[in-house]
Amino acid sequence: MKKYHFLIAVLIIVLASCSTPKTYFTPQIRGRVEQGKVPLAKLQYYVDRDVELRRELVTGETKVSSGKVKFIDGKYVNVIVLKKNTRGVCTMSQPDKIMISFEVGEGKFITFGKTKAGSNTDPYRILANVWVKDCGEIEYEGKKYFIQPAGTEASIMIKKSVFRKSEFKTRTMKGVKVS
Repeated sequence: MKKYHFLIAVLIIVLASCSTPKTYFTPQIRGRVEQGKVPLAKLQYYVDRDVELRRELVTGETKVSSGKVKFIDGKYVNVIVLKKNTRGVCTMSQPDKIMISFEVGEGKFITFGKTKAGSNTDPYRILANVWVKDCGEIEYEGKKYFIQPAGTEASIMIKKSVFRKSEFKTRTMKGVKVS
């Protein structure tokens, strides 16, 4: 019987040590990070799934600054792929959203934030200017791209160690006695 208790204890320790080092970036975690005086631009962000951006090329358009050009359904389409766990940095922030760049360049950012129906514990999700059917329309590099359906639920993550380090020092007032 003691042998089984030992094996269960070892199993619990192994499973606990295998937990993911990342956590979803939520409004609640953002608040903790900001209380710890850690600038959002100093955090390393990661996307939690693959995201594909597409835009149809206009006839005669020859210059594509990033991505690949594919011939899909009789049209030339510029495709930019953002792979799961790609690192990004915050280039700009607003109260309920942040702009994350996964590559260097002017206008090369994707907006993530709190959704309208989201709570403080829901992760920051990819935001679009307009939703058309199952695709979100965003502006990237100054051009309109469409987030393909598989990436419309993409969220961002940060390492757990970031907000664990931002512990707060607290003390309790002891009170003053009338003399």
